[in-house]
Amino acid sequence: MRKRIKNITRLPINGMLIAVYIVLSLPMLTINVGGLKFTFEHFPVLLCAVLYGPIDGMIVGALGELINQMMTFGFTPTTALWILPIAVRGILVGLGARMFKKRTRFNPIWMWIVCILSGVVSSGLNTLALYVDSKMFGYYTYELVFGVLAMRITLSAITSFVMGNVLAPVQFGLKKAGLI
Repeated sequence: MRKRIKNITRLPINGMLIAVYIVLSLPMLTINVGGLKFTFEHFPVLLCAVLYGPIDGMIVGALGELINQMMTFGFTPTTALWILPIAVRGILVGLGARMFKKRTRFNPIWMWIVCILSGVVSSGLNTLALYVDSKMFGYYTYELVFGVLAMRITLSAITSFVMGNVLAPVQFGLKKAGLI
C-alpha cells in the first residue's frame, strides 16, 4: 500500500518540479554574460533524479526545457539539441544516485562527484547545441562557442558543487516530512 501511495504522489511532484524548473529559467532569475549562463534551473531535475531515478529526472528535465524553449524561442530545428543536455544530466544523476544508494547509507562526496560530472557533460552537450545552432542560423563565432568553453565548464562545476550541497538537506527534509 505504501508503494502505491508513493507512485500516486510521484506524478504531481514531477509536475511541480517541472514548474519550478520553468520559474528558475526565467530571464529575471538567470545571469547571461556572453556565452555564459549562471542559473539554478537544473536543481529540480537533479532533485527529481535523486528522489525518483533516471527516467523521472530525464522527463522533468526534457519537459521543463521543452517548455522553456517554446516560451523563449518557439520551435526551431535545434530545439531537440537544447533539450538533450538537461535530459542527459537527469539520467546521469539518477543513475549515480541509484548506484550509490545501494552501496552506502549516505555520503555527500558522491553527490558532488555525480553533480559535477553531469554538469561537465551537460556543458559539453550545450556547447555542441550552440555550435550547431550558430552554424545553422549564421551567428557563429569561435569566441562565442569555444572561446568561453573553459569558463563554461568551470561555472558548471561550481554551480553543480553548490547544488550537490543543497540536494542532501532538501532530500533529507522531504523524507523526514513524509513527502517522499
